Amino acid sequence: MNPETVTALPTEALDPVPRDAVIAIDGPAGSGKSTTARNLAERFGLIYIDTGAMYRALTLAAIRKGVDLGDGRALADLLLPARLELGSVRGETTVHWNGQDFSGPIRSPEVDAAVSLVSSHEDVRTEMVRRQQEFGRRGGVVMEGRDIGSVVFPLASTKIFLSAGLEARVQRRVRQYRQAGREVQESQVRSDLAERDRKDTQREVSPLAISPDSLVVDSSSMSLAQQNDACARACRINPTLDSRLDRDLEAARRDLPWHYRLAYAVFGAFSRFYGLKQIGNEGCALPRGCIVAVNHISFWDPPLVGSTLHRYRVHSLAKEELFRIWPMGPLFRSIDSIPIRRKGYDHKAFSQAASALQAGNNLVIFPEGTRRAIGSPGPVRNGLGILVQATRAPLQPIFIRGSYGRAPGGSVKSPLEVSFGPVVWWHGLDALLENHDPKDVSRRIARLCEAIFYELQDRSYARHPRTLFEKELGDKQLQAFTKRHKKVFGTG
Repeated sequence: MNPETVTALPTEALDPVPRDAVIAIDGPAGSGKSTTARNLAERFGLIYIDTGAMYRALTLAAIRKGVDLGDGRALADLLLPARLELGSVRGETTVHWNGQDFSGPIRSPEVDAAVSLVSSHEDVRTEMVRRQQEFGRRGGVVMEGRDIGSVVFPLASTKIFLSAGLEARVQRRVRQYRQAGREVQESQVRSDLAERDRKDTQREVSPLAISPDSLVVDSSSMSLAQQNDACARACRINPTLDSRLDRDLEAARRDLPWHYRLAYAVFGAFSRFYGLKQIGNEGCALPRGCIVAVNHISFWDPPLVGSTLHRYRVHSLAKEELFRIWPMGPLFRSIDSIPIRRKGYDHKAFSQAASALQAGNNLVIFPEGTRRAIGSPGPVRNGLGILVQATRAPLQPIFIRGSYGRAPGGSVKSPLEVSFGPVVWWHGLDALLENHDPKDVSRRIARLCEAIFYELQDRSYARHPRTLFEKELGDKQLQAFTKRHKKVFGTG
């Protein structure tokens, strides 16, 4: 869905925003993220979380205590024990640091000039992200910042990248200061915002960037009311797309070839024997022509994940070595598997995969390219991004856990789960390709998929804490699997 569709779609054509939605708004300084986030929270009855205010509070505390703003470790030490509380009074964010009201002082020019440096430190961001994710996992929130959709909450219900040209943002920031009774020079505001943009986009840790699945709203020529309305419509697009997925499982099964029905019956019996639990797979609803991306930890992953898919023909990419073994080669080909050479770019395999997707069939891939250590998903290979750019196929992320610790009826060593994340729709792809080369876009898609795997893993660990068996086996595998990854792909 292109960015202009956000404003073109009539409101009555869209589904409502669910009460447990998580709305992530990213964008440059001065684009109006905070104002719009508060408006959306009020419209949809959600809680507004001002992540920028969290970094500003730390910046102010560090300035007052004389902490070196370039020392990430010292800043993290200041943050870790701090009681940082966010609230709202008459629509305005309140911020308290260890009981002190920081709400007004964090909006000063001194904090404006320093907050980007403070937020660039990895130690600081790790702790802030942990706190923000705690808010987000409860659901029913609106969060804004500079990496909310790509890093903090990759499974957000809606991601918006709120953009505006530098001059439009300068005028907004000047008005904001003057309404607060502060006189500022327009040239200084322009210089400060330009420098902030440079720092935010070029920093090594979580730089400002459009997430490939963000709905892009350029508000340069919009009034505030128009900007809020456009973003409100954007929040309803993913719920509408999700609600239109086919959930009639019985009809889907009747439309499948007999050998697919037989394979699903065998896989289903196999998974029930081992007590497989499915999370987030109500009605086995998948878009037609969808990439099903699964993390990979053992040889048992394909049949276990396969037992959860009952809709449309499903192709898969499998390493070409398996097709040389009889009878596995004929068996894999009978269920539409595509052999792929893992080192380098296999043009033939990717062409076949793209053709299958464009024909409306689904495609299962293990985008890490080979098995990974338990507890350490990724890195995701760029082949996923190549397929997405070639086909615009939506992505169904799946996280599998416990295929190593199988036991009849279930295992206490490692819960056997297949967790489905929400479908990823590539709204921001065209906007990304306007300013980035395809290789960079593929890397961004890969990083997003990896972040999704980690979030699904964290949610699984929240349901069932990581077991000693998983930790010991994962630690043991990590070095060996990293060596194998380097041998297969030539990288670590």
